[in-house]
Parts: sequence; structure tokens; C-alpha cells
Amino acid sequence: MSEEESLRGLRERIFSLLNDSPFYRHMGMEVLEAGEGRARLRLRVREEHKNLYGILHGGVLAALLDSTCSIAVGTLLGMDEAAVTLDQRVNFVSNVREGVLYAEGKALHKGRYTGVGQGEVRDEEGNLVAAGMTTVFVVRSGESQVRDSRDPVDERLRPETDAPGT
Repeated sequence: MSEEESLRGLRERIFSLLNDSPFYRHMGMEVLEAGEGRARLRLRVREEHKNLYGILHGGVLAALLDSTCSIAVGTLLGMDEAAVTLDQRVNFVSNVREGVLYAEGKALHKGRYTGVGQGEVRDEEGNLVAAGMTTVFVVRSGESQVRDSRDPVDERLRPETDAPGT
């Protein structure tokens, strides 16, 4: 298997894991594109996303920005690395009642211990809804500081030939 085929397979596994994760399914978020320090996600506004004013809850936008920024940085991680959010800043620009939102993120920095992503959320007409930045902590296989979690770099992302017991 060529390196390109291996990377394509890894990308497909990551998309599948993200899009099938309980939180992404719950929110209705979908990863459309990711690679080379960039990510693009989509979310259709649903009734359960709205606050008591009938507009999209800011937490939905924060989750969408966190995901797109983290995934953008995540595309620059090595096979033995994963990332968890340390900090996030969100600027809410406009409210939304319905429609489809698109979030685009780009990595600004990926270092040994941290990464920074910047993102925007726009509506179907291209109007800016929110913008923000996310800082992530880079963890490596066997070095997890995430309390009570499994190793963040586990068998779900390893190529079949590298899986334990093969």
C-alpha cells in the first residue's frame, strides 16, 4: 500500500469516527473537508438548537467553532498525537433562526505541546455569524494527561497492520 493510499484510508477513518461520534450525531454536525491545516463542517439548525428567544444558542456556535478549529490543527498532528481543547474564544456576530451553517477553520500554529486554530461560521448566504479561536493541547500516545480517559491515540486510528495482535 502506498503512503498516499494509507493517508487516504486514515482520513476516511477519521471522518467516519468524527461523523459517527455521539456528540456530532447529537448536534447534527458533519465534517465535509479536512486536510493540510484546514477543516470545513456543516450544521443544519434544528429546533432543539434554539434558546428561549427562538434563535440559535451560542453554545452550538461555540461547539461548531471548537470542532472546526481543532480538526484543522488535528490535520497537522503526527500518527502518535491527538489534541484536546485548552481554551476557546468566540465572537458572536449575528443571530440565526434557521438554515444551514458552514464552519471553516485553519491552523495558525502547531507546536510540540500546543496548537491554535482560527475559524468562522457563516450562513448559507455567506453572512458571518461567529468567529473564534481555539487553543489545543497536543498529547502523544502513552502520555495522556486527560484524567480518566483512554489513550487518545488508540487502535481506532492505527492502520490495520499496526493494530495490536497483528
